[in-house]
Amino acid sequence: MINSYSGVRRRRISLLVSALFAAAPQAFAAEDAPVLPATAAAASTAAATAATEADATTVGLATVTVAAERESEAKKAKARGALGDRSDLETPFATATVTSAQIQDRQIASLAQVFVDDPSVSAKGSTYTQSSYAVSVRGLTLDFTNGYKIDGQPFQMYGVELPLEAFESVQLLKGATGFLYGFAAPGGIINYVTKKPTDERLFSADIGYTDSGIWREHVDVGGRFGEDNRFGYRANVSHEEGDTYNGAGLKRNAVALALDARLSQDITLSGGILYQERDLNGGVPTISLQAYPAASGLPKPVAGDTNYGAYASTYYDSTMWMGTSAVDWRINNDWKANLTYGHTFKRIDSSIESLYLTNQNGAYSNRLNPYYRPTLTYNALNLTVDGAFNTGTIKHHVVFGAGRQGLSRTLNYQSALSLYSAATVGNLYQAPPVLVDTSVNDRRIYTISTYTQKSLFASDTIDFNQNWSLLAGARYVNYENLNYNTAGASTSAYNKKPTTPTVALLFHPTTSTTIYGSYVEALEDGGTVSTTYANANEALAPLKSRQAELGVKTDRSDWGASAALFRVRRGAAYADYSTNPQGIYVQGGELRYQGLELNGHADLQRWLTVNAGATWLDAKYRNTTPTIIGNRVESTPRFQAVLGADLKVPQIAGFSLHADASYIGNEAANSANNPNWLVPAYTLLNAGASYRSRVDGHYLTYRLQVNNLADRSYWYSTASNALQIGAPRQVSLNLSFEL
Repeated sequence: MINSYSGVRRRRISLLVSALFAAAPQAFAAEDAPVLPATAAAASTAAATAATEADATTVGLATVTVAAERESEAKKAKARGALGDRSDLETPFATATVTSAQIQDRQIASLAQVFVDDPSVSAKGSTYTQSSYAVSVRGLTLDFTNGYKIDGQPFQMYGVELPLEAFESVQLLKGATGFLYGFAAPGGIINYVTKKPTDERLFSADIGYTDSGIWREHVDVGGRFGEDNRFGYRANVSHEEGDTYNGAGLKRNAVALALDARLSQDITLSGGILYQERDLNGGVPTISLQAYPAASGLPKPVAGDTNYGAYASTYYDSTMWMGTSAVDWRINNDWKANLTYGHTFKRIDSSIESLYLTNQNGAYSNRLNPYYRPTLTYNALNLTVDGAFNTGTIKHHVVFGAGRQGLSRTLNYQSALSLYSAATVGNLYQAPPVLVDTSVNDRRIYTISTYTQKSLFASDTIDFNQNWSLLAGARYVNYENLNYNTAGASTSAYNKKPTTPTVALLFHPTTSTTIYGSYVEALEDGGTVSTTYANANEALAPLKSRQAELGVKTDRSDWGASAALFRVRRGAAYADYSTNPQGIYVQGGELRYQGLELNGHADLQRWLTVNAGATWLDAKYRNTTPTIIGNRVESTPRFQAVLGADLKVPQIAGFSLHADASYIGNEAANSANNPNWLVPAYTLLNAGASYRSRVDGHYLTYRLQVNNLADRSYWYSTASNALQIGAPRQVSLNLSFEL
């Protein structure tokens, strides 16, 4: 009966998504516009963007309507690595952008919630675990070493939840991005764009509360000063503290500062600092199936607010800071150059619990894993030159440059220590045991690995006429990885010098529509094997990926849509349980991800906007261990869908409502595809409201957000043989003030 109901619900969502796209051709025909040359289109877009930004600066972000915001974001130029600055419409890959206004309206406090309206993205970790960073795009979990950027600079995300208050937007570029940024997993790149100095004086403050007992405070100030307003500043300070929904305690402090100096009309110096200290006492444990009987079905899901903390000493503390500097030089009207340097530091100090299930009745063995202050340091230097020229009637937009980035990673000596015994057993449906941490952890640390990535890149976008353009580019990388043991002796080393190409053909039937086909190759770092497996801390060789994508994007005044048909062939890395029950993480063969992704939004009335999307995914093992060839890739749903609505209540000025539903299909728990371990599908409902008023010349905005409205209990798959407990219903309130 449950399966039947889930099927009906999924079909209803599919029909709603299809209906939205079925209506698109009529609106498409009604809004066709002549195509402008690329340079004229760029100038037009720049002027429109400047006007929109000026209006936003004058009245505040909250006054920008959803439709206008979406249109400007689709046509606003964004940094795209080796492609230079391009809008979403000009980029021959699927993209998504979430702005600070959207983050604030939805009271989003976790990366897991940022792309909740995108049907190709799913969370693979909880904000209160070491996997708070983890998201999957088109079934591919992003590479935590190379898959995340801050203003285009690399940042190692493992175990970190970045302060969203410090960012103007969070951008997602989907697919293999080796040409754009160098080594990275083929799922895509998430780029956090920090808030920059404002031309007008800015002051805003907000305070929020979540019903579990967490308070949040945030202040944002910006402006310019000096002769001719030469110097600019932007500062964000945030604090978060209280009790989480599962009984843990959270304390977080974050500071972000951005400065710039306009030395002349053509040269600007800029720099920034981002710092965060985030301490979590307790946390949501990972549920492991490694010791679970293959013949048993999964236990029924447990309530998300259940506290399974057996040790009073469990904690997960993270410290990060990043410093950046840049020089931007406008050489002339057609050419510009950018030189950037970034330094990042991250330290994790933790002692976390994992529950190893042993039977369907909920019995488990609690295992405590302490880690003492491992660190990771990144240094990156990049030079990019961006320009345009003509050869006869053909126009060229070229981008070329060079980069160097180095990473050093340390680990404590006993990183694989796991404390468990007959006394550490418990049950999911009972109060957890009361345990005392008796471990003695060697607190010395050593350098476990270093890597250096040097690269040269170049691309040329050739405009043949008003409608057709061709993109061709390549990146050469000299990649060296060295790994060491506790004595400092080298355990492995490899040096690769690949060239990763990309090519795309773009057709612009109107100024608001792009049809494209693209091909790109990439290499990703093989990484280090998790302590979960028998070959823990083994360094693996790089993996190669190839991606082909055919897509269409359109952005109109009152509606927009995109569709992408994609195929990714990725070098396989997977857990092999044929010779060891703990599993050996190995490489070999190929994984194939192929599917269709649809997204759209429409203003049905001036006061009503709806959005919908769906992704159909076929992810399978190919040419691997014979026992898993043809199996589904674990933790990948075959179908995801989203449906949302924003309503501005006409009868009450400044009052709006919003709601969304997201559906995640069932997932295989591991590569063996045990039918008894199929992780069930689930649907989550979120809703909220906001009211904006003016008091004594200042704007006040009251916000309410409810996530998991139905308080649904559910499991979700995070990796091979790993489950996470779904978050319960959470109610958040927020009050913001704008000067």
